[in-house]
Amino acid sequence: MAQEKVVLRAQGLRREFTSGDTVVAAVKDCSLEVSAGELVAIVGKSGSGKSTLANLLSGLDRPTAGTVTLLDRDLATLDDAEMARMRAQEIGFVLQKDNLIPSLTIEENVAAPLVMGGLKLSVALEQAREMLAEVGLDHRAGQWPGQVSGGEAQRAAVARACVVKPAIVFADEPTGALDEENGKQVQEIFHKLVSTTGAAGVIITHDLDLAAGADTVLTIAGGSVASMERKG
Repeated sequence: MAQEKVVLRAQGLRREFTSGDTVVAAVKDCSLEVSAGELVAIVGKSGSGKSTLANLLSGLDRPTAGTVTLLDRDLATLDDAEMARMRAQEIGFVLQKDNLIPSLTIEENVAAPLVMGGLKLSVALEQAREMLAEVGLDHRAGQWPGQVSGGEAQRAAVARACVVKPAIVFADEPTGALDEENGKQVQEIFHKLVSTTGAAGVIITHDLDLAAGADTVLTIAGGSVASMERKG
């Protein structure tokens, strides 16, 4: 793939946890870069440190050592308010469970990040419907989360994560609660949105089939980078 602007850069990340007199390093000396339009899969067994690494990369946790730079800003230098703005404007999240709000329609769920960002409701709903069309759910816009399938709900969650056009989207086991067919649909839609919007994408998964579609596959074992495979 063509060289693109580096969106996220992590250097020498280490995260230690203390239990009594014991210090455990869940992440040890991990470094990587993610560029605009690039999809990176972080894979590893349960307990390998991949979720801890993802929390560091997304600013949900702070490293014991090392740096995470997003859009040329060191996340460690941001106060809580600045970090909250960064998450709202530049970072999208897709979790294993869709976490849609039951009392809001599908389009209202997708529009919610835009409304919270200060956009007028009518404009936010229009943009939400456009994003739902991108994931093949415009016909479900006015329905409630309880009226759609698990696969459709997860596709709506992907739309919600991408509607603000963030610089980077993190997906933590996005197909873990789905059957094979729905999982493949969500995988394809996530890949499509990353490539068409130019966002960087990071998938955390133990599913090697899901990781196979990524541009870069980073394998974590024992908290360290065991291997890194770049395609193209």
